[in-house]
Amino acid sequence: MSTRAGAERPVPSPAPRGGRERQPGRRRPHRWRHLLLPVVLAAASLVAAPGTASAAVPDRFVIEGSGFGHGVGMAQYGAYEMSRRGHSAAGILAHYYQGTVAKRVNTKTLIDVQVYGPDPYSYASYGDAGATKVTVRGGGWRLRVGERTVAFGPAGTLNVSTAKGDVLVRTPDGRLHRHDELTLQWAGTPSYKPGASPATASVKGAHGSYRYGRLLLSASQGVPNVVNRLRLNTDYLYGVAEMPSSWGSAGGQQALRAQAVVARSYAVLETAQRKAVCRCHVVDDIRDQQFSGWKKASGEGSAYWRKAVSSTTRSLSRASVLTYGGRPVAAHYYSSSGGSSRYGWRSARSEDVWSSAVPYERSETDPYSKAAPGNGMVRWERALSQARAQQLFGLDRVASIKVTDRYSSGQVKRLVATAPNGATRSVSGKADQIRSRVGAKTSAGNVPSSWFTSIRPG
Repeated sequence: MSTRAGAERPVPSPAPRGGRERQPGRRRPHRWRHLLLPVVLAAASLVAAPGTASAAVPDRFVIEGSGFGHGVGMAQYGAYEMSRRGHSAAGILAHYYQGTVAKRVNTKTLIDVQVYGPDPYSYASYGDAGATKVTVRGGGWRLRVGERTVAFGPAGTLNVSTAKGDVLVRTPDGRLHRHDELTLQWAGTPSYKPGASPATASVKGAHGSYRYGRLLLSASQGVPNVVNRLRLNTDYLYGVAEMPSSWGSAGGQQALRAQAVVARSYAVLETAQRKAVCRCHVVDDIRDQQFSGWKKASGEGSAYWRKAVSSTTRSLSRASVLTYGGRPVAAHYYSSSGGSSRYGWRSARSEDVWSSAVPYERSETDPYSKAAPGNGMVRWERALSQARAQQLFGLDRVASIKVTDRYSSGQVKRLVATAPNGATRSVSGKADQIRSRVGAKTSAGNVPSSWFTSIRPG
């Protein structure tokens, strides 16, 4: 799941809210950030007996592993392979989310998505600062205060800034408009010249473009706050960029349908309450779900994704979501499970990765992720220097690092480092915290998952 801060979440990573993490070059879910437990750095007092020979001290270590993401819920590569083998979307969802049922429910018609502005979640490295520009291409636009039009014109660029709690918009003719909130509409939408050729809007600093809905412009914390208001069940889902649309051309159409259901499930829950900081329901990256709007809806293979969304939609206010005990749930998802010959390939239990046990997010077998074509994370490596290993474990020198305990999924639960004199130190904790802590010390600044296969001198 790509964000303005990059494909990986910041370190320390918040537990995901709704989206997933994508493999590099392709994002990302999720609401458990307040449940995380800290990684425990535990010191052991084992000292080598007199006469013990000193172990060699390597310049670096190589961490070998597999999988990509936190491991909770649906593995997208696994869903792809299940679809290729003939499983239905319902069968995919039932496999990864124990005891759930996909069914139609009543939903809100509209959703507000922040595409530029301050971070409403207080996560490091997220949020925007400074003025921005909105460019309308392919048709005209109009600027409104409530139901009153204050400006209009042909395709062009509007400059957006703030002053003393107001949003300031300078139109291409040089006129300045200052209000608490302004609405920008463009041609070819239900709200402005619906019969005209469709225009699109883009926002400097955002990663999407917008064909559907309208933009609500306001000021928040001294920053322009830009929100795309659009239809939830269709237009928003068309722009959710969480799975390659092109999979639909290679047997993955049922995986796309499953993705549409879980993405909508999360969005439906989030529309229950607007966030005051952003005047929005969700943001447009992996703090919620990756949303790139028209870039996704018109991109490669987009017809397959739109078909998947439409096939799970009854109307603008009724569509399929994932339910447990009859109620919609926030289902987590990620790129690929990992594993080993001893543990096999499995998804993870929610309480092993974060904190709380979620009854429908259990550890399930997932040989499908390993078998899926195009999965570049079946095996990966990361380098850990001697100096960084010393920082990680609090030892003067590190001779070896071993995985001494794992969760039921095969993810790392405890790492033990041994010094040349036999002294040991360990790092233990929840799987996603270990992933963040260890990943931050590698030369790449991350590890794709906490499915570590081995750690050897490099």
